[in-house]
Order: sequence, then C-alpha cells, then structure tokens
Amino acid sequence: MKNKRKIILLVILLLTLIVLGVLLFLNLNKEDKKTNINTDAVKFKEEYESLNGSEVENGYAYPEVALEDNNPFVYTSVNDAIKALENGTGIIYFGYSSCPWCRNAVNVLQHVNINEILYVDTKNIRDTYEVIDGVLTKTKEGTDGYYKLLELLDSVLEDYLVDGISTGEKRMYVPLVVGVKEGEIVGFHEATVDLNDGQTAYDALTDDQQEELKDVYDEIISKVNANVCDIDSDQGC
Repeated sequence: MKNKRKIILLVILLLTLIVLGVLLFLNLNKEDKKTNINTDAVKFKEEYESLNGSEVENGYAYPEVALEDNNPFVYTSVNDAIKALENGTGIIYFGYSSCPWCRNAVNVLQHVNINEILYVDTKNIRDTYEVIDGVLTKTKEGTDGYYKLLELLDSVLEDYLVDGISTGEKRMYVPLVVGVKEGEIVGFHEATVDLNDGQTAYDALTDDQQEELKDVYDEIISKVNANVCDIDSDQGC
C-alpha cells in the first residue's frame, strides 16, 4: 500500500514538473519574441533616422523620419513575406530607407492601430530595365523571391514601363502596403498621396496629407481585422 502511494506521489510530482517545464518554455518563447520585436523596432528606427539631413545627388535632402522606440516594424525575409501572402494574415510594408516616399510613409504608418507590420527591404531585390541605343534592355536581374512576389501581387501591381515602353512585367513600386487575411489580399496602397503644387517627394507631408494617408492605412487594417462573416451570405460564418 505504501509503495503504491509512493508511486502515485512520484507520478504526480513528475506530471507537475512537466507542466511547469512546458509553461516556462512557452513563457520564455513569448519573451524572446517580444525581445526580437523590440530589437527590430530599434534597428528600423536607426536605419531610417540615420539618413535624416543627408543630401542626395540632386541637391535635395532626405525627408526627416521620427520613429517611436516601440514602433511596429518587424524585419521580414522575402520568403516569409511570400508565406504570409499565401496563407497568412497581417500587414506587409515593402520599401527601403533611402526612398523618399517610403520615409514619409513610415512616419504615418507607425501610428496605425496594429501591433506588428512586416517589413521587406526591396532595395536590392528588384530587376531593372533601361533603354540603351533605343533597345529595352534588362540591366539587373531580380531575385527569385522578387519574381514570386510579382506573381502573388499581380492583381495590385502596375505595369513596368520604361520611357513608355512595356517590359512585359509588373513592377513593385514602393512604398507598398498590403493587407492580407488568410492568404487573400484585402487591401493595398502604393506611394503616399497626391502632392501639392511645388511639393516634391523630398518634402515632408503636410498635416492634412498625413491624415489622408493614415485614413487609407486605417481602412486597410480594418479589412484585415474585420470579421470574416458576410451578412449577405447564406452559408453562415
């Protein structure tokens, strides 16, 4: 009888230790993920703000970027972005730090009501065409991942034209913000907003323009967060 009790106690103790171990493991993973996000936020802030005040070749200066320390941007590989577009849910931002339109966009995008925005740096993944001696010529090959993105985003991308000549491809012009829900694109926005007379991409957006752009981003996020039930459907939720 005593041996039986000892066995039962040992089993209970063992199960307790296993449960505690699992809980500890899950908590550590949660903390690690939180730390990674915070690390990405700092990295993103430093990357974009490092160009503040720097001049470009044409005499313009990069638009100022002021990001919160806890901004929602998370560095994401092209492959992970592809997976998100195929069956994920969330917001993906395609762009790069030296793009003036992108810089104005992230100033606004950081304030939308979402905890995480996947960031794909597109600067070195796209292909390039030029007209040389009257002939359209590909001067830089895109990555395999980029061409897969073109395939997945075909319905929302514009044709790639060079001096009015079609390349036969689509082009990922940035900034591009895409909302995806369970592998379906539910919203997107390319560039920022219409500029005023005399305003260039290197000028900061006005308060009204920032509000207009935020409304666009908020609409995308609302579609991502929306209930999947369709009130007009006879199939239920």
